Amino acid sequence: MKKQKTTTQKPKLTYRVNEQIRVPEVRIIFQDGTQQVMKTLDARRMAEDRNLDLIEVQPNAEPPVCKLDNLGKLLFKMDKREKDLKKKQKTTTLKELRFHPNTDKHDFDFKTAHLEEFLRKGNRVRATIVFLGRSIIYKDKGLELAERLTERLSCVSNRDGEPKFEGKKLFVYFEPDKKKIDAFERIKAKTSAPSPVPAGAPAPEQNEIPE
Repeated sequence: MKKQKTTTQKPKLTYRVNEQIRVPEVRIIFQDGTQQVMKTLDARRMAEDRNLDLIEVQPNAEPPVCKLDNLGKLLFKMDKREKDLKKKQKTTTLKELRFHPNTDKHDFDFKTAHLEEFLRKGNRVRATIVFLGRSIIYKDKGLELAERLTERLSCVSNRDGEPKFEGKKLFVYFEPDKKKIDAFERIKAKTSAPSPVPAGAPAPEQNEIPE
C-alpha cells in the first residue's frame, strides 16, 4: 500500500491569475500608481516579458483590475501575514475554581493564589461560589466573598461585570490586565531579588546553610 504524501497547505488565492483571466480587457495598475486599460492577451505578454504574473485583484470592476507581480512572492507574503495574525490572536482559556460562602481563610488564600497565577498567565478566570442546601439564604456572604476576591485579584485583573446568581451558584468573572500584570511582576522581581553581599564579606562555605 502506497503512503500518501503529506503537503503543507498553502494560502488560497481567491483571484484568477494568468490564463485563468479570460475577459477581453483588463485595467493594469503599475507599481508607480499609473493605470492602463489593455487587451488581456497583451497584459499577459507584458507580464511574461517581465518574468511576472498577471494577477486579478478586483474582479468585479469594469474592466477587472489586475497587477503585475510575482505569484510565488505574493503567496509567501500572504502566508507570512496569516501566521503573524495567528500569533497576535490571544488564545485565552477559562479557568474555574469553586468556593463556598463559608470558605475559611486558608482555603480562600490557597485558591485565590491559584486564580492569580491563572490570570498572570493570561487566562480568563471564573470564581464559582456554591451554596449548598439552605445556605442560599446567605447570599450576602457570597457577595461579600466576591468583593474580597475582587480586591485580592485587582493587582493582576479587572472584574468582568457584576457577580451573577444562577440558581444556587454565584459566578464572578475576571479578565487579565497586561499592564497590571507587568507592574506586579516587576514588583515581585524586586522583592524576591537576593540582597547584595557587602564588599569584603567572606563567601559562605559549601556546607553552610544560610539562615
